Amino acid sequence: MQTKLIEIQAETATVYFLGDIHEGAANHQAKALAKAIDIIANDSNAYWIGMGDYIDAINHHDPRFNPLEIAQEYNIKDLADLPKRQCQKLADKLKPIAHQCLGLVSGNHEDSLRRNSIFDPTGYLAELLKTESLGGKGWVILRFLRTKKHSNAAETYRICVAHGTGGGGMREGYPINKAYDVFRWDVADACVMGHIHKMQTDKAEFMSCDYNTIRIKRAWYGTNGCFLSKSEIGTDGYYEQKPGKPSDIGMLKYTIKTKIRDKSTAITSLEKIYI
Repeated sequence: MQTKLIEIQAETATVYFLGDIHEGAANHQAKALAKAIDIIANDSNAYWIGMGDYIDAINHHDPRFNPLEIAQEYNIKDLADLPKRQCQKLADKLKPIAHQCLGLVSGNHEDSLRRNSIFDPTGYLAELLKTESLGGKGWVILRFLRTKKHSNAAETYRICVAHGTGGGGMREGYPINKAYDVFRWDVADACVMGHIHKMQTDKAEFMSCDYNTIRIKRAWYGTNGCFLSKSEIGTDGYYEQKPGKPSDIGMLKYTIKTKIRDKSTAITSLEKIYI
C-alpha cells in the first residue's frame, strides 16, 4: 500500500478511475479506451487513477493460456516477452494523459505474473508513464489550498482505491455490496474498486454529534467499469460461459466542487460514464 498527496490550487477537481483494460486480450475494447483517454485529456483540472488489470498478462507458460483469447495484433514472436509488449503498447495509448496520472494500483493479473515470474507489470508500466505504483491498495489525498487571504488552512479529500476481489456474486446488488465489504474499515471521502467489471455507485452519510451539533460526513462507494467485453463472435472470452451480466464498458468519475471554506457545503459526485 502506498499514499499520494497532491495539492490543488483550484475550487474544482475531477478524478477518473481507469482500469480493467486487459490490453492484449481478444475482447479488449480498444475504441472505447481511446474515447476514455480523449475524455480525460480534454477535461480541465482532471486527473486519473489506474485501477489494475491493465494488461492480460497471460503468457504461454500460464495454465490459463488460450490462443483464442489473444488479440490479433500480437504475433507469435511477441510470445517471447508477451506481458512486456502489452505494457509497451498500452503505455503508448496512455501517453497523452500520462502527466495526469496520480498512480497505478496493481490488479490480480499483474500480481499473478509478479508472483510467478521476475517481472512486475505495474511497476514497469508506472516507469513508462513516469508515475507511481501504489501497490494493491492506495490512498490518494487531494489537498485544496485556500487563497492567500486564508493561507493557513486547506481542505482535504481522501480517496481510497483498491483493485478488489470477488466476482462470484450473480445478483444485481452484488457489486456495490462488495465495495462496502472491501472498504468497511476505511474512512475516506471516496472508496473505489475495480475487478468486477460492473459500474455501481452509492452515497453514504455518517452522522455524529459534537457539543450538541449534528455533523454529517459523506462518503462515496463505487465499483468501476472496464474495457473488456464478456462475449464476442470469433473469440473465446474466459468468462463468457459464466453467469452474470455483460461487462460495463466505461469508467467512474469523481468530481469535487468546493468554495474551500466549509467542507460540509462542498458538492461531490461519483458518476458512471458508459462508453
